[in-house]
Amino acid sequence: MILFVYVLRDFMKYVVGIVALTTFLFILFDIIEKSTNYFGRYQPETEHLVSYYLAQIPNLMLQSIPIASLLGSVITMVLLGRSNEVTAMRAIGMGPFRIGLPIAFGGALLCLVSVVLGELVLPITAKRVHFIKNVLIEKNREFKIEGHDRWQRQGQMLVKFRLSLEKDKLEDVRVIYTGQSFRPKRTIEAREAQLLGKDEWMLSDLKILYFWPNGTLSYTEERKQYRIGLNIDPSRFQKELRTPTEMASRELKQRIVEGESTGSDILGMKVDLHVKIAFHFASFVVCLIGLKFGYRSERSIETARGILLALSIGVAYWFILRSGAALGKRGNLPPVLAAWMANVIIFGISFYSLLKMRKA
Repeated sequence: MILFVYVLRDFMKYVVGIVALTTFLFILFDIIEKSTNYFGRYQPETEHLVSYYLAQIPNLMLQSIPIASLLGSVITMVLLGRSNEVTAMRAIGMGPFRIGLPIAFGGALLCLVSVVLGELVLPITAKRVHFIKNVLIEKNREFKIEGHDRWQRQGQMLVKFRLSLEKDKLEDVRVIYTGQSFRPKRTIEAREAQLLGKDEWMLSDLKILYFWPNGTLSYTEERKQYRIGLNIDPSRFQKELRTPTEMASRELKQRIVEGESTGSDILGMKVDLHVKIAFHFASFVVCLIGLKFGYRSERSIETARGILLALSIGVAYWFILRSGAALGKRGNLPPVLAAWMANVIIFGISFYSLLKMRKA
């Protein structure tokens, strides 16, 4: 148990240090890049900049955890091997799986941290990041709308509307009440509609057209205002500024369900959902790569060489993950295979290496 805690402590120490370093470097490089043009153009306040970069920390941590897990396992095992500690462990009867158990346990803990950050924290902080950048710094509107004219059916009623640039408001609203044979019984044409409460709208500057049963116009009526119940939520049509990696899995699943109900192309969203889930397990998969370095002769590999090899493996994992996602979105691979291919390949290589070392 003491050896377990000792190795786990070293591993987590390096992981925390690497995550902190990569997060700091990204923020530093981003500030340097934006200082040449962006800051001069928008003149952001210091308070907004501090809030902007603080809100980005969860996303930066999430992206750096897998590479920190990989480098942490490599550095831990290489240093244990160079100090003959692995040799001592093997001399008392500890096999490769038992020696590597603290690293694997640490990788599993990092998976849990990744889930918490990606599913609970990041969806909230990502909204904050986009709000600060687009509204507080760049002085744009708080929301953007998707598309223009829209049709929606509610029972025997058809509603056509255009989303306004003003929040909770619709423009060019037309409500058609249909009867038998889908003929119009009454039509309301309004210049705009303002949301009063849940499913409650106030139409302004409207004209009501009444029709005979045969579909011909009977008479018209004009009003300044008219209260009506419409099951329309303008927030559903606002353009999502967050990327799929910044959204929670439940949000992606909801979008997939909505897309299936409307006949939209949901292949890309399915791939993004599986990639997000697979990425949570990346920390555990890549940390197993570092175990092989501790079982080699303490003089057969240098620390710098091990880190370089680990970085190469990390790049390979990222390349396989992104290539699989691209092939999945093009329909060349099933979404599950496209997202999990990188994890399966790296895990297979790691497990095979451990089996070879166990037999050696």
